[in-house]
Amino acid sequence: MNLLWITHRRRNELSSKSRSGISNALTTRGWKIQFMSPDGDFRVERSAKIGRGHRSFTRSVSSNLSNMALDLFNVAIVEWTAVEGSVVALKEAGVPWVIMDRSPPVSVGIIGWIQRKQYKRAWDIARKNSAGRAIKSAYMAASQDWELSSAIVPAGVDCSAFQTASMNEDALIVYHGSLDRSRELHRLTSMGLNLLLFGEGNDFQRLSRLTRVESSGDVEARLARADIGVLHLPNRDVWRHASPLKVAEFAAAGLPVVASEVSGLEPFRDAEWLTLIPLGDDEACKVALVALCDLSREERLRLGALAQEDAKNHMSWEHCTASLHEMLIEVKR
Repeated sequence: MNLLWITHRRRNELSSKSRSGISNALTTRGWKIQFMSPDGDFRVERSAKIGRGHRSFTRSVSSNLSNMALDLFNVAIVEWTAVEGSVVALKEAGVPWVIMDRSPPVSVGIIGWIQRKQYKRAWDIARKNSAGRAIKSAYMAASQDWELSSAIVPAGVDCSAFQTASMNEDALIVYHGSLDRSRELHRLTSMGLNLLLFGEGNDFQRLSRLTRVESSGDVEARLARADIGVLHLPNRDVWRHASPLKVAEFAAAGLPVVASEVSGLEPFRDAEWLTLIPLGDDEACKVALVALCDLSREERLRLGALAQEDAKNHMSWEHCTASLHEMLIEVKR
């Protein structure tokens, strides 16, 4: 079963873990996957200049697809950013495709306005031309007008890659991932807690002046030296769609977690290791983090063991991709 996956992302970007996890799980189920991306099996261009990325990528995808032997593929996964450039060639070749949406636009200002227009256009095209959709949360599924096949693909984790956190007497709180301004992480730094942020983003320099900040990399080792994971998101509706990969990684490392209440975490609402707080609620976040910091090392280890158990049983990529595999089987030619 041959699958073409079209994305504007590179393999080394922060979001690459989801693509890698999903594709590896599908490969285990018998799919042969080839990527069309700026560094994939079929290479396409995407300008790094602000305002030109989407247009250059759309044109490159369209041009490359028109010169490919698409009859080799049974189905395609097309991320929403690639829909405009893919739809004509895939339709002409008779290749069924599903739209994948793991990252709705979160930028603000004029850039966010442009991205939201592109996003709406992609979904309008998909409703008329695709064979199905793959989204990351139940909230996203319910918030869209959709009548075709559908698969919910929450964030997963490769538990075997993580060490179990040994815990410190003085609890260390850790956040990792995007350090972009849209995350408003400066609010975490004002809580007066023992905090480590690591990742990449356009707010790196400012945050470095406020707290301890490190570049991305060495995720597993850093989490093993931490005590508590935190994901504190702004109070914007777009974040309610989220199924946070980072929470799955915290759990795999055996960390109790404080996280904003988003759709992807709903299945774990009653889990003892997870404290859910309202989006953007700084006071609730601080209170929850302080409560975990005040626990004994042994109690944090106990909660961490519960987190690991949930990660192994309910957050593996094999578990998270089951519905996607079934949908692809259903719609392939």
